[in-house]
Amino acid sequence: MHKKARILTYHRIGHPRDGKSYEALTVSPQRFKAQLRAMHFLGCAFGGLDAMTAWLRDGDDLPLRYTVLTFDDGFEDLYEHAFPLLQKEGIPAIIYLVSDCTEDKWQRQRSPSPLRLLNWSQIREMADRGIIFGSHTRTHATLTLCTDEQLHDEVANSKKVIEDKLGRAVTHFCYPFGKLNDRVVDEVGEAGYTTACTTKKGSVLPDVDLLRLPRLKVGKRMGLGRFLLRMTLRS
Repeated sequence: MHKKARILTYHRIGHPRDGKSYEALTVSPQRFKAQLRAMHFLGCAFGGLDAMTAWLRDGDDLPLRYTVLTFDDGFEDLYEHAFPLLQKEGIPAIIYLVSDCTEDKWQRQRSPSPLRLLNWSQIREMADRGIIFGSHTRTHATLTLCTDEQLHDEVANSKKVIEDKLGRAVTHFCYPFGKLNDRVVDEVGEAGYTTACTTKKGSVLPDVDLLRLPRLKVGKRMGLGRFLLRMTLRS
């Protein structure tokens, strides 16, 4: 049994808007394509969180260099730029949706120009072709600041919305802004999620908490050399 796996964090796959600090998490389509090529070169075995869960819970084996691709927020660019590449290469992925938003309104103070999120027609098509969808809450709220009622609404009801729209169980969650505490994690578990991803940097090791999974962030400024290091020596 291999002792380590990796979860990569992406946000937008599109063309960064010049000079905007909030574009730090945007990866160009050309760079994303090069990163997929590099992961193939390294022998990464792409998979999902369910197999990782079986490894962590039951000791099931995983292939060497097991890698899960995750995308936070569900930006519309993913449909145009990421989805075709993932389909062509047969690479699975999970997208965390902000279920009640059509734009990235949580960025309004930093980004006055709104970015569209995936619509339900696109989401259904992607789900029918193997993309997994998880919850990123209803409104991208800072969960540690929510009342108990608000917390339940953001965590449990976002799950229900996505399940009702897709007719599929939603078992994976991602904490907005990476903000969590014991109260938030307990709510996520009680809502019925199997896994939850954080912004904590690191690889997934056998003793990790399934509701506090670490990931490796990929952003605009990460060149190919640094990306290769992240996928090998430094994680």
